[in-house]
Amino acid sequence: AALRLTERRSMIARGARTITRGRRLSTLMCRNSRAPPPPNSPHQGVALSRPRVPVFARGLASAPPRLTTHYKAIANASPRDGLPLTELDDMDAAEVDRLADLGRACVASSWSQRASVGRRVVVLHEIAASIRSRSEELARLETLDCGKSIAESRADIAFCAQIFDYYAALAPDALRERPLLNEPPFVAHVVPSAVGLVACVTPWNYPLMQACVKVAPALAAGCAVLLKPSPLASLTCLELGRIAAAVGAPTGALSVITGGPPSGAADGASRLLSPESRVDKVSLTGSARAGTEALHQSARALRPTSLELGGKGAMIVFEDADMDSAVEWALLGIFGNAGQVCSATSRLLLHAPIAAEFTARLVAAANAIVVGDPLLEETQMGALISAERHATVLDSIASARIDGARVLCGGGTLSVPGCEGGWYVAPTILAEVPFDSAAWCEEIFGPVLALATFGTEREAVALANDSQFGLAHAVMTADAARAERVADALEAGTVWINCSQLVWPGTPFGGWKRSGFGREFGEAGLEEYMRYKTVTRAPAGHACDSYAGRQ
Repeated sequence: AALRLTERRSMIARGARTITRGRRLSTLMCRNSRAPPPPNSPHQGVALSRPRVPVFARGLASAPPRLTTHYKAIANASPRDGLPLTELDDMDAAEVDRLADLGRACVASSWSQRASVGRRVVVLHEIAASIRSRSEELARLETLDCGKSIAESRADIAFCAQIFDYYAALAPDALRERPLLNEPPFVAHVVPSAVGLVACVTPWNYPLMQACVKVAPALAAGCAVLLKPSPLASLTCLELGRIAAAVGAPTGALSVITGGPPSGAADGASRLLSPESRVDKVSLTGSARAGTEALHQSARALRPTSLELGGKGAMIVFEDADMDSAVEWALLGIFGNAGQVCSATSRLLLHAPIAAEFTARLVAAANAIVVGDPLLEETQMGALISAERHATVLDSIASARIDGARVLCGGGTLSVPGCEGGWYVAPTILAEVPFDSAAWCEEIFGPVLALATFGTEREAVALANDSQFGLAHAVMTADAARAERVADALEAGTVWINCSQLVWPGTPFGGWKRSGFGREFGEAGLEEYMRYKTVTRAPAGHACDSYAGRQ
């Protein structure tokens, strides 16, 4: 009764993307499989140097990326095994200013003109094709850099190519001049154009995908982009810059800024978001704290800003739901990408009549998840991003115990053969979690699920909405009318009915409440990088009517 792997692949082939995008969390495989490591080095076939990785910091110049030498190097370890992976340049404010100058020059060139949309469409399609041609290399690099399973990384990379193709197809019509008014002798039309130079700040949990969902629509609109990935996982973003350069995007259209906290100094990253950077828009995906600081800086510059922040999603399971399917979606909603998902449905609300049976099935399924070396095909859940995140998740579980929660499974760290230095936590399910505790109210960003029961539909909706966040919720029920009624009542930017964690390139995604504002994906995602000019025309020499009495 579980969702079959072939069905998941079929969804991806139709353009669907699961936010965890990987192999199904099967209950048929044992956790911590002791399969031997692959005979070859895990880094074989990956364009990656254990010494310094050349940093792409010249916009999209046709010349090869230079290796900077005058910045401090910051070390980066692989979450897989905790071993050094690479070093990145910790770029300073002066370098950010230089890249901003390149971006402004690009915006002032023909690249940003509406007449150049055809050129930009070609570039976007070429980027998509290059991503596909290098998909296995990029997937392995992503897994080494952020610790997710290779199956999840492969699906991520495939979806990234779809994003570029989607916006290449959407741009020509979206950027067309449109008539607004025809009241002779007056006519009016609206002219869309690029917003200008954009700062895109992306997190470490989906490094390349989060970059693509910002970069693709921004380039389609004619913007220039300063892309700032997390220093914890920057390598595929650097490759995106190289890909764009190779397919002919102009200098300054995309610059990748490396370094910054938590690994490096703050001056470069701070400069990017400051009013002095002269960027025209900021798009940030990250924590509520990071979003608050970015918005504060943008307010000083009166600069438009879109934020996709944290979440504490709820999945509501009614007694008439298909139990096998609901268990599978519940697993996907919290344990995919090791729970490091902003839209994770980390609170599970169970209708009281089915709570005991559902919980038993869920715990058995969670205990069967294969946690292991993310480069192995059989692995279903990989590592957490860093030692700091690993400690934070374990601290959250310990705090939940102190608050009175009962650990039904997991609750501790795991040692993975061959990856003993990696940062792994067992899939964890908590029961009897107080509603005022941190485990219920705050985003843990790890593989930790909190359970509760409800008696009525109204109670379920109230519990789900009792959160400072409003990114995504899910409802599982066979009653179509109830599903629509509950979806309408839930306070979130996305609601899934009888599924979870699905987004297509054409479906807008974003939050309510402290989960942010603005949208990614779909036409709304392109509009985030556009501005509009209304042009009203009268015939030459048309007499002005009296304005007596007007204010």
